[in-house]
Amino acid sequence: MDQTMHRLIRMIQTSSRRGFYAHARMARQGVSLHKRHLWAVPIGAAASVLCGGVLIKLKAEELKKSKRRQITLSEFTAMCDAGRTVVAYQGDLYDMTDFSGHPGGVGRLQMAAGNDLEVYWKVYTQHNRGHVKEHMERYKIGEVSPEDMATITSNTVYDDSVYANNPPNYPDLLINTRYPYNAESKLSELTDEWVTPVGKHFVRNHCAVPDIDPDEYTLTVECEGLNETMFTLDDLKTKFKKVDVTTVIQCNGNRREDFHYYDGKTPAFGPPHWVAGAIGNSTWSGPRLRDVLKATGMDVDSISLGEKDAPSNALHVGLLGYDQDEVGNQYCCSFPFDKAIDPFGDVILAYEMNGEPIPRSHGFPVRAIIPGHAGARNCKFLEKVTVTDMACKEDSNWKQYAIHAPDVSVDKIAEFNVFKEELMQDAPVQQMPVQSLITKPSPNEIVAAAKSGCKSITVKGLAWGGGGLGINRVDVSLDNGKNFTRAELLDKPIKQRRLSEWSWIFFEKTIPIPEQLQEQLIAGERVDVTLTSKAYNSAWNVQPDSLNYNAHGACGNHLYRVPVTLCPTAIEDIKSKDDDFPNKPSGGQFTRPFRHLDTPEHLRQRQLESKQI
Repeated sequence: MDQTMHRLIRMIQTSSRRGFYAHARMARQGVSLHKRHLWAVPIGAAASVLCGGVLIKLKAEELKKSKRRQITLSEFTAMCDAGRTVVAYQGDLYDMTDFSGHPGGVGRLQMAAGNDLEVYWKVYTQHNRGHVKEHMERYKIGEVSPEDMATITSNTVYDDSVYANNPPNYPDLLINTRYPYNAESKLSELTDEWVTPVGKHFVRNHCAVPDIDPDEYTLTVECEGLNETMFTLDDLKTKFKKVDVTTVIQCNGNRREDFHYYDGKTPAFGPPHWVAGAIGNSTWSGPRLRDVLKATGMDVDSISLGEKDAPSNALHVGLLGYDQDEVGNQYCCSFPFDKAIDPFGDVILAYEMNGEPIPRSHGFPVRAIIPGHAGARNCKFLEKVTVTDMACKEDSNWKQYAIHAPDVSVDKIAEFNVFKEELMQDAPVQQMPVQSLITKPSPNEIVAAAKSGCKSITVKGLAWGGGGLGINRVDVSLDNGKNFTRAELLDKPIKQRRLSEWSWIFFEKTIPIPEQLQEQLIAGERVDVTLTSKAYNSAWNVQPDSLNYNAHGACGNHLYRVPVTLCPTAIEDIKSKDDDFPNKPSGGQFTRPFRHLDTPEHLRQRQLESKQI
C-alpha cells in the first residue's frame, strides 16, 4: 500500500477511536453532545471501509498477479512429482488436486497430471463447450512460456484407442458424448412403440464397452457368513427360473440440460448433459436376484417374512461392473438390501433384452435390473454382487447421484473430499420421482391448425410413476400451465401389480383451442401456445411447476414445456430446424449452444471471436 495513504488512514482511524471513546464517556456522564462531537465516528467508519476496500482490491490484484506468475517446466514437473494433479491448458497451469468430485472419476483427472488437457479433450469433446474452462479458472496457479507449453503438448500422448473396440453407435440415437458413448432417444419417437426397441433405447456408459466372452463369463456373489459363490452364464440360464420384467429405466440425470445456466450464471455439473431422452421402457429377462442369493445359502424367504434376521451387514447390495476406465477403476453402484430379497421387488440379473441376448451397449452378457430405481443402479457388464454395509466403494453414489440443498454449490460437490461430511448427509438417489413428457408435437413445431378447423390441437406423451407407483392422472395445458384438463390414459399391453408398476403409460388429449385464439387463426394470424403436462402418481405425488435446483442436476421432473406455433395456412405440420440438437430442454431453447461434439479447435475459434467482439 502507498505509505502516504497508509499513514492517512491510520491517522483518521486513531482520531476516530479517540472521538468515539470520548463520545461514549461523555454520554455515560450525562453530558449533552454537540453535533461537532459526532464527526469522528462516521469518518472513522468511512476510513475503515476505505481501508477494507483498498485491501480487498490489493488482494484481488495479488491473486490476479499470482495467476499470471511464470512457472518453469521444471517447477511444473516438480509439482506433479510431489503428488499434485497439475495440468496445462492453453498456456495456463491449473492445480486440480482438490477436484475430487470430477464426474469422470479422479483417476482420469490424475491420468492427465503433467500433461496438456487439450490432447485429452480431442477425445472427450464434451469439455469443449466452454463452461468447463470457466469452472477451472479458480484452480489456475500460473502460466508457462509458449516454448514450455509446446514441450508439454508434444509430450502428451492420448487418443481414442481405449474405445477402439466399442460396438457401432446406434444411428437413431442422439449422441450426447462420443466417449464414453452416451446417446439419448429422440423424444418424438418414444411413443411410437410401447416397448422401446434396441436402437431406440438410450445408452449410458461410464467407460469403454468391454468385450466379454460369454463362455468365459463368471458372476461372483458374496456375503459375510455365506460361501462366496461363482456362477457362469449357463448357470444363470439353466439353474434358475427365467422372469420377464418390463420396466422404465431413466437416467438419474435425465433433463440435466435444464439446469445448465438456469439462472444465467451457474453451469450444470458433470456430463452427460441429457436433454430429455435418457428414458426407455423395455422387457428384460433373467433370474431373480433373490433366487441367486438363496442358492448361496441365504434364507431369503424367512428374512423377507421377518422370521429370521438378515446378516448383520446386510444393508446394501453392491454391484460391480467389468467395465473400467483407463486407469483400471471399475464402475460400481449399490441399492438397498430389502429391495433385493423382496418377492415383489422384481430385481433380476438379466441376460435378455426384448427377447434377445442383451446387446453389448446395454450390458452384455448380464446386467442388473432394479425396477423403479435410478438408471445408475442397473449395473451393466455385471461382475460381482456383494451384500454389504458399505453403500459403494469410493462414495461414487454421493459423488454423482445425491440431491443436495439448493445452497450447496457446484464448487462444493467439485471438491467432494473437502466437503464429504456435509455432502454425505444427503442420501443418494434410489427410487425415481414421477415424470411426464410431451412427445408430440415437438418443441418449436409449426402445427397445421387447419387440419382441425382451427378448433383443437392433439398432444401425445408418456408418464411414469417412479419407484413402482402407477399413474393416477395426467393433465395437459396449452397455456403454459395456467389451465389444465385431464388427458386420456391409454391401456397398457400388460398388467402389473400395485406398487410394481414399473412400466410407463402413454397419454393423449385433443385440447379445444379457446375462442379468442380461434378468432385469431380464422383471421389468418399465427398463434403461439405453450403445451405442458402434469402427472400424478398413485400416491398423488405431482410434478413441480418449476425446476427443483440441485447442483448435480439430478431428478429433474418439473413440467416439460413445449412451445409451438398454430398456423392457419400450413397444410402439414412443420418440424423445427435441428440447428443444435433435435431434443430440446423445457421451454424449447438452450441457454447455451449445445456444442457437445466440438473439438478444441472449435473452442479456440469461439474464444478468438469472443475477444474480437
